[in-house]
Amino acid sequence: MKFYRKYLVIFTIALLGGIFLHTLLFFVNLGIPMEQERYMDEWLAKKDAYASSINGRKIMFISGSNTLFGVDTQQIEKALGIPTVNYGTHAALYYYTLHRAQKHLHNGDIVILPLEYSYYDWHHDAFDPELSAYLLGYAPAEITKLHLSDKLKFIAQLHTKDLAKFAYQRIIPPAQKESTYSSQYLNTNGDMTNNHMENRLSDSALMAKISHPVFKEPPLTADAKAELIDLINYCQANNITVYATWPNFLWPTKEFNGADLDGIHSIEEFYHEHNVEILGKYTDCLYDVNLFYDTHYHLNEEGKRIHTNYLINLLKNKLPKQ
Repeated sequence: MKFYRKYLVIFTIALLGGIFLHTLLFFVNLGIPMEQERYMDEWLAKKDAYASSINGRKIMFISGSNTLFGVDTQQIEKALGIPTVNYGTHAALYYYTLHRAQKHLHNGDIVILPLEYSYYDWHHDAFDPELSAYLLGYAPAEITKLHLSDKLKFIAQLHTKDLAKFAYQRIIPPAQKESTYSSQYLNTNGDMTNNHMENRLSDSALMAKISHPVFKEPPLTADAKAELIDLINYCQANNITVYATWPNFLWPTKEFNGADLDGIHSIEEFYHEHNVEILGKYTDCLYDVNLFYDTHYHLNEEGKRIHTNYLINLLKNKLPKQ
């Protein structure tokens, strides 16, 4: 009995020590920007700068990286005569992106939401690793806003070895590396301009990135609804027009079926209930593999040109050139 008690004590001390170390490393890293997420912060800074520089009416496309890579807002701005911001970022930032973009929305603006499908089955306490690392280093105030139970979940889902690595990098900073996603490739409006045809993945590699099903669970989750309703209510109360539309997407067939098609109908019903018009059909945005760049959401140059012209045609009747 003493033998087992001894190892129980050792196990308990080790467990408490591990929890203490993990928590200590969390607070050591809180608010310390990390090189790995610098590109996302620079994306957002560029988009914030352009959005805040516009006096008067503007269009803001807000979503994840399907918009970042797939919409040429400079071309839309030229075609419609309305300043247009590409506020597409990493989809892993989810509704943080919408919260941040909302600060730039004012009377008379137009919001267009080509949200990735993952936005619709989102849970507030499911912290993507990219989101966690970004909030930890660049937006710690967002963590302090969380309820206590969510704060504990946030801290717990971080990996101790990653926290240790981040702490080590504060002592010996890693060399700055400009990737193909670097902010240097964003134009003034916030469009990514580095999705050149010669750098695209092979068709087979792109098709391998498709994951089934489209929706992990039936949309819309209560959390997704709450976030979208908050944004819609804010816009409708401040004379800001909201349109939903569909993300450009790689899919092996020309339409969804089964539970995925039910998910589309749920999204359509939700927007209808909240007086938000949907521009276009989801099937119009299911493009062939040769139009994609490096993921099933990222269009290449030619894909972006085609999708942008599609959006311009949808918007021309809604938003006459000024």
